[in-house]
Amino acid sequence: MALATLGLLTVGAIPTVIGVAEAIDAQKKQNQQAKDRIKFKLTAKFSHNGVSPPRDALVVFKDKKLYLSHPDQPVEGYPFNGFYFAYPGPEQHQGLVAPIADDPPMLNWIYVDKDTGLLRHGSRSETTEHIIGPWSWTEDEEWLILQGTQRFIAVENDDGKWTVHYDRNGNLDEILDCDMVDIELHRELQLGVSSRYTRD
Repeated sequence: MALATLGLLTVGAIPTVIGVAEAIDAQKKQNQQAKDRIKFKLTAKFSHNGVSPPRDALVVFKDKKLYLSHPDQPVEGYPFNGFYFAYPGPEQHQGLVAPIADDPPMLNWIYVDKDTGLLRHGSRSETTEHIIGPWSWTEDEEWLILQGTQRFIAVENDDGKWTVHYDRNGNLDEILDCDMVDIELHRELQLGVSSRYTRD
């Protein structure tokens, strides 16, 4: 009789255990979504002329491109302040979006031009056939990564200003005839939040 009762108690507890596991899983997903939605600015430290000491440059939007506004070579643009968001496509990639203006307020997708590696922003239709993700962060959550790597470079344009590129195959120096330098894009989280403190 005792064994039968124990068996019934065990069977009766299974739905509770499953319910708790599902609740924990749902909470983890909710935490991850909250973590993905934390806005962050992007900066890169480099020397604008290869001689001066490296300084932090802020990533800004201008002319549908992502520029580096270096203290010694400023660019008037809208500051990057983006967050991760699921890209609505069959790939199910984690995308990257950011406001590009205050009036009217508008969000754009961040993507990489498949031919030049240039980081651009635009509507979903403009991202078609280009690299749209997956975007993420390094294990220490300090740096932006794309497709699991940090292959970002700054490319100097004819006007002396620098744009951000993604060197997917490590051969942009053969495609682009201009000065370039390897950079890392640092995530500066907003509102004083560190995503490391929002882990599951």
